[in-house]
Amino acid sequence: MCLRKYKIFVIFVMFIAVFSFISCSDDDNDNVTPVDNTPEETVFIYMPYSGNLYSYFLENIKAFETAITNNAGLGRKRLMVFISTSASNAYLYEISYNNGICVHDTLKNYYFGSAEYTTSSGITSILEDVMTESPTDKYSMIIGCHGMGWLPKSVTTRAGYKPAKRIEGAHQTRFFGHSSNSTYQTDITTLAEGIKATGVKMQYILFDDCYMSNIETAYDLREVTDYLIASTCEIMIEGMPYAYIGKSLLDHDYKGVCDGFYAFYSAYSPPCGTIGVTDCSETENMAYIMRNINTMYPDGLSDTDDIQILDGYSPAIFFDFGDYVAHLCQDASLLSTFNTELEKLVPYKANTDTYYSEYTNKQKAITAFSGLTISDPSQNTDHSVVEAKTQTNWYYATH
Repeated sequence: MCLRKYKIFVIFVMFIAVFSFISCSDDDNDNVTPVDNTPEETVFIYMPYSGNLYSYFLENIKAFETAITNNAGLGRKRLMVFISTSASNAYLYEISYNNGICVHDTLKNYYFGSAEYTTSSGITSILEDVMTESPTDKYSMIIGCHGMGWLPKSVTTRAGYKPAKRIEGAHQTRFFGHSSNSTYQTDITTLAEGIKATGVKMQYILFDDCYMSNIETAYDLREVTDYLIASTCEIMIEGMPYAYIGKSLLDHDYKGVCDGFYAFYSAYSPPCGTIGVTDCSETENMAYIMRNINTMYPDGLSDTDDIQILDGYSPAIFFDFGDYVAHLCQDASLLSTFNTELEKLVPYKANTDTYYSEYTNKQKAITAFSGLTISDPSQNTDHSVVEAKTQTNWYYATH
């Protein structure tokens, strides 16, 4: 072979080799799945003005950051916080994880002239700010403040929730809105209206407040959240143990949330903690069953002494839902239907052997626990409960 032909042959071979390499490289790239770093969910922590809880809110946030750090980040989640520093001032910021630490990025400062955050339009506006800053496919909401269950702020219970004179030595508890001033309180129906106006349905709403795990609240929120996570009783001033449950909240591991809550409060002094996770999609089915039960037993119960009470009021306001129906319904088949549905309604729950109330500064035994309370049997007229309970959406649906 002459030298010229040899050089042409070598160049041809090299060309084929390079072409083959490029083709193989392209094939390999075609088989590589690109990493999707697009956030899939925004978790929104909402901490409106609540009187004495600001310093505890800051500790709650630190605890959540501990969970984030232990988890080496948020994964494909974003975490936004709205926190009030006073009755008229608040700010919105994002918590992100960078180089082993959690950092805050302030997104907006708020000034409120008339507690707009207690109105449905005000809540909608704040949520829309969150959604503008963090446009993800899914949203979940954590609400930290004081809470009084389903009771409207117009009744005297909400305005006078705390004892006029604190019992000496009593442990502090927290409970949606301000502790005593109705100007800074929010009704559950108002919250539901505010969320619904955004067009978003929450994955879960967690109330870091007292008495919020009740069937009346769950029914009011059925169109705006998949799950309700809350305590049936007063929750201690420290609130939810986010260092224990933060990762489970990010992962939507509701059993893990209950397990972490129990681990913290079973070791608390005094041991006292109750939590329930309610599947709000089951509330309509439960309402249908309860309508049948109430039709069969229209007079309710004349004696409530043996029903599990889960508050410190006298007369009691919050009764264990399952235990109430067990006493009310004497039809075995209908009661079985109720219990089967109750397991679907509250798939996860946890409780210590006792609960605590700041009202009495006492622990009381828990012998029956379903993860939800109901106020149907309450005879409390001092706090307008007897009248107010008949005005709830739950009562209309079941009587």
